[in-house]
Amino acid sequence: MRLCVVIPHRRRRDLLGRALAAVEGWPVVVVDDTDEGLGALPGAAVVRLGGGQGFAKAANRGLAAAQAAGFTHALLLNDDAAPASGCVEALQAAWGPNVGAVGPVLVDPSGRVESAGMRFSARTGRLRQRTSVPDDVTPVDALSGACLLLDSGVRFHEGFRHGMEDVALCRDLDEQGLSVLLVPWARCAHLGGATVSRRGRAATRHALAGHLRLVGDAPLKRGLVVGYALAQILREGGPVERLAGVWEGWRDVS
Repeated sequence: MRLCVVIPHRRRRDLLGRALAAVEGWPVVVVDDTDEGLGALPGAAVVRLGGGQGFAKAANRGLAAAQAAGFTHALLLNDDAAPASGCVEALQAAWGPNVGAVGPVLVDPSGRVESAGMRFSARTGRLRQRTSVPDDVTPVDALSGACLLLDSGVRFHEGFRHGMEDVALCRDLDEQGLSVLLVPWARCAHLGGATVSRRGRAATRHALAGHLRLVGDAPLKRGLVVGYALAQILREGGPVERLAGVWEGWRDVS
């Protein structure tokens, strides 16, 4: 396996520095999706994308650059994520025939488990984070794109701007007969919300639009997905502006 780390970057250069430090020693491609341009970065190749093109496009550009440079695999890494010592090696060790994606347990800054993979119901469209960590390498429905080992030849659907592109990719891999695996002893710290605030209007808009694209045209599932979004806003106590994000997300895919 020839592995390259691919980091899409939108803003918060301080966090990018943290991510780069966590993968020091590995070949790195940073996809520059900032408005102003990053310029050169020590220890990393920089691919200029433009400003605000979105995660899926930035990830695809980085994967293409890694593939063109002869790397067979890529560790896709958010710029607000930092793999713990041994994480990358553990993901590599779990790779094998008929594997499409491998990911670690994501933990928040306090060390609490944020995601041990995801459960997705094709019947209802409901998506839930798993927080119970298994004892062994385990197949899951989907993994977060915050830290994800992939074949460098895969590509994300670029219709997903900033939300659900990772779930859609994992669903595609599953349909191809490829496993999506969680490695429970591999850990990656993830700040989350550094590019788009999780409780902001834009995050709500893009997450809902992505979720609607994920479930397709079935009216019942689309209605349920909107209901899930509204319930989440109520459960988290707003803010009210997120309701406008629900409308905008619906409009984006209608």
